[in-house]
Amino acid sequence: MAYPILRFGKIKSPAQVKASQDHCTRIRETKNADPNDTSLNRQLLGSAETLCEQVEGILQAAEQKRKTRPDANRVCEVLLSASPEWFRQGNHPGGEIDPKKVEQFAERATEFLTQEFGECCLSAVLHLDETTPHIHAHVVPIHREKGWLSWENWFGGREKLQEWQDKVAEAMEPLGLQRGIKGTIAEHEQIQNFYGRIKREVEVPDLEREFVLPLPAAQESAQDYHQRASEFLAQKVPQVQDAISTVVAHAKNEEFALRKERETRLTSHRLADKVEQLERQYTQSQTNLKTLSENQKQAIAQELITTANMVLNLAQTNYWKGQAYVLSRRRGFTKIDTRAGKRLVHNQEGPPTLTPNFKMSDLEKIRKDRDRILLSISQMYEQQELKRAKRR
Repeated sequence: MAYPILRFGKIKSPAQVKASQDHCTRIRETKNADPNDTSLNRQLLGSAETLCEQVEGILQAAEQKRKTRPDANRVCEVLLSASPEWFRQGNHPGGEIDPKKVEQFAERATEFLTQEFGECCLSAVLHLDETTPHIHAHVVPIHREKGWLSWENWFGGREKLQEWQDKVAEAMEPLGLQRGIKGTIAEHEQIQNFYGRIKREVEVPDLEREFVLPLPAAQESAQDYHQRASEFLAQKVPQVQDAISTVVAHAKNEEFALRKERETRLTSHRLADKVEQLERQYTQSQTNLKTLSENQKQAIAQELITTANMVLNLAQTNYWKGQAYVLSRRRGFTKIDTRAGKRLVHNQEGPPTLTPNFKMSDLEKIRKDRDRILLSISQMYEQQELKRAKRR
């Protein structure tokens, strides 16, 4: 059995939109892609090269009707694919990619995106330079009637997500692709045809052990890791589904087959839940700041500005670059920025103020960076004292 694959990813900031745009256009290096095949990739809908400009234009228009929240899901990244073996000649995992099947899939996927999302779909790119053909599409979830940004209207809740799986399965059914098992267990007539045909014993793969999500890389952003984990999962889910088919086809009896099918499907769901959990944790780290009172925010801002001034005074300079943050004073005010130039806290307009870029996780990181800087300053003074002692 072969299955269609549909996944939705949340993009929350202009920087994440740019990162996704660069991934689709291959401006950003993609480790899983073969540079020799990149020329085979092609645009199916809209334009990926102008994605950032398109998104900003739509959101500016939506702002006229209702202000967009800073933590809103600005764009939905849609991933469309199918079981890897389906794309190959003879449905064999080791076969060559079948160009005819790729064209059929691209045509059905384009129709699906156009019909379901219309003008909200700004771009759809077919990638053929990775192991399994797939499509990256970008949709701005503007409310159909009200005209403002609304993720909930399109993708909110488990029921709506299940409806999307039904829709893509219906669209891909003419290609012989079937919907995956809904919930935990479902019976397919084809399963019965396998009983008695294959009598050899089969070792059921240990999915929990074999399909472990990759760990975040050093200095990797949450957006980059989420995208990499989603692509990893998209590649592994078809293997999980293939394992389900293998178990069922080789089962000695119906009870064993259904039990193993249920266990394997639940493992697949747990893998998907791990990616969703990562996304929730990342979102939570951005929204924790909103749960603080104004007095708490003021106290944190005051601590950070005091820290910055203390370090700069000891260093007898108005600029100091740490491992992760930059402390500086200019034109009468003090500020802390990330190494990438994002302002986190300042006292430019009077009292110390936290910017929307600041996350609670930054507080502990800045403290650690401060300790490293103070140690460096201390060592610098010690070296100066040694030099003075030698001159005496």
